[in-house]
Amino acid sequence: MTARATFTEADIKRAVRAVEKCGRAVAAVDFPREGGFRLVLGDPIPVAASGINGANEWDVVLPS
Repeated sequence: MTARATFTEADIKRAVRAVEKCGRAVAAVDFPREGGFRLVLGDPIPVAASGINGANEWDVVLPS
């Protein structure tokens, strides 16, 4: 059984805005097993979005 989150999407958005207001970039949001969330600072991590250009990183590994 999983416990309900003790934070909301609005909490995460407020935290991201606060970090960005300080001049830092948020690379990712991490959700550790012990609960809560952590902001990972640094350059944003590129994410391949399938369908935008028709290809993704798995096309090399799993050719059709």
